[in-house]
Amino acid sequence: MNEDKGIMKYETTLPEDFNGVFTFTNSSDEDFVGVWGSKEYHFPAQRTSPMIMPEYSPLEIQNIRKKFAKDYGEREYYKSQQYGSLARQEKNDDGSPKLNSIHMAGTYSIDVLTPYIQSCLEPLPIAKAVVQDVPKETVEDKLSRNPKGRRNTAAVGLGDEEGLELLARGVE
Repeated sequence: MNEDKGIMKYETTLPEDFNGVFTFTNSSDEDFVGVWGSKEYHFPAQRTSPMIMPEYSPLEIQNIRKKFAKDYGEREYYKSQQYGSLARQEKNDDGSPKLNSIHMAGTYSIDVLTPYIQSCLEPLPIAKAVVQDVPKETVEDKLSRNPKGRRNTAAVGLGDEEGLELLARGVE
């Protein structure tokens, strides 16, 4: 991983020992799901999976793998004892949040994630990753509606002043 001041950088060259297939290792006890390009990539627990993604170049796959490793690292960090200990310190005895606490459980540096990220490179028994399409939601599906079922807001394109005026008057 190429880092500069804690920011992950995209690589522009392949590793010297690259054999043509990138792998991703999920060393945890639960499956990991990485999302990229409207697809979910399910990596089985305690397994190493080849990342076969024919629609992407090897450099793109390498960077996708890094993104998945960072997401995996965050997931594992939030399950860790270190996070739990910091989270407990952020609360008062009655469970209410401490304001201005110097202990911030939700913040971390890339150094905290590094052991989890590195674990994605350690080989385990091979298994196939399962790929599923992610259902797409249109903007219109996400818009809220009033009690009469009309949209409270709408997506408006350029030159659509007439439609906006009708919407403002409550006419669809």
